[in-house]
Amino acid sequence: MGNYDANDSGATSDPFSRFWVDLMSKMSGTPFAPTASQMQGDTMKRTRQAFFDAWAQHCDEFLRSDAFLEVMKKSMDNALAFKQELNEFMTKALHDQQMPARSDTDSILVVLRSMEDRVLERIDRLSHRVDALESSVSVASSDAASGKRRPKGVPQ
Repeated sequence: MGNYDANDSGATSDPFSRFWVDLMSKMSGTPFAPTASQMQGDTMKRTRQAFFDAWAQHCDEFLRSDAFLEVMKKSMDNALAFKQELNEFMTKALHDQQMPARSDTDSILVVLRSMEDRVLERIDRLSHRVDALESSVSVASSDAASGKRRPKGVPQ
């Protein structure tokens, strides 16, 4: 077999295949011994580095390729659709057994939170009214203590 060149016109555009073609071409350019014990330390490091560099480059190309991203998008869309169908099935099964489902408890929580907000808002308005009444009573009592009288028509 001859050397494979990644730049040949017959080379495939598949990133995974290009990785192996590139790896073989890089390995054929360096001295290669049959066993790891026979290899020199420097040669072994260069071979390992060439392998990891080629692997990293081609993995990066593969993971960023349009084909891979499209497959991942379809996979995620299918997973979301399956989850939604499963939730609908479980809700129907629970309702058939006359048991509450998560959607029921979520609806109740939304109503309770709305009621809580309204009650807190009303308490806040009442608190402001009580503060206003207390301040008018304290002004009236301080006027009475100092002997001042309010003019007619001014509320106390």
